[in-house]
Amino acid sequence: MLKHFRYAHHLSESMSKQLLQPTRGLEISLTHAVLSFTEQEEANLVAASKKGDQDSFAKLVQQHQRRVFNLVFRMLQQYEEANEVTQETFLAAWQGLPSFRGDARFSTWLYRIAYNCALKQLEQRKRDRAIQVELQTEEMVTSSTQEQRVDAEIESRARQALVHEQLAILPAKYRIVLVLRHLQDMTYEEMAEILTMPIGTIKTHLFRARNLLKERLEMFDRERQTRTRG
Repeated sequence: MLKHFRYAHHLSESMSKQLLQPTRGLEISLTHAVLSFTEQEEANLVAASKKGDQDSFAKLVQQHQRRVFNLVFRMLQQYEEANEVTQETFLAAWQGLPSFRGDARFSTWLYRIAYNCALKQLEQRKRDRAIQVELQTEEMVTSSTQEQRVDAEIESRARQALVHEQLAILPAKYRIVLVLRHLQDMTYEEMAEILTMPIGTIKTHLFRARNLLKERLEMFDRERQTRTRG
């Protein structure tokens, strides 16, 4: 019976206290503990984990938990599914450790697993795009002295929401490159390792994805200007 491997993410404390259902004898509960190691320390943990040291692997989970969850959540756009796929990612990593040769960085290998697990989930849903982010409504302040500031805040939030909404409905091949490049701050080389595609193809997908977002944002700006003039 494997020990509990814990990972955390950026969501609320109440949510982070949930306990995920065990899968194949492994339970992953959510905590706020996040660890950080040097490259050599991580290599030592990987080596120990390959020999079956569960405590060492638990530390690797804590080091990479946030980025794995964020990557998966950006692809799936659903909290519960992202939880499940994050758990599947670490399960698959634990089971696949004997095949990890160290040709790539452990993080690259792990994010490739996360990407593949998320893709599998998307295929199971039989959708080519993630569910749009639900926009939360906020109470408007009616005071005349604050009206201009509130309008600016609403506009800013609307634009932010628009970006996230359009990102969520992009085709998966465009969405993932934007997530990895701009939200995960990965290099083209790291992206090529994870996506197993040429850097040139990645750059092409990025170019097209940025254009799609740019077109939608420009449309938003035109609509805003029209409302302002009206």
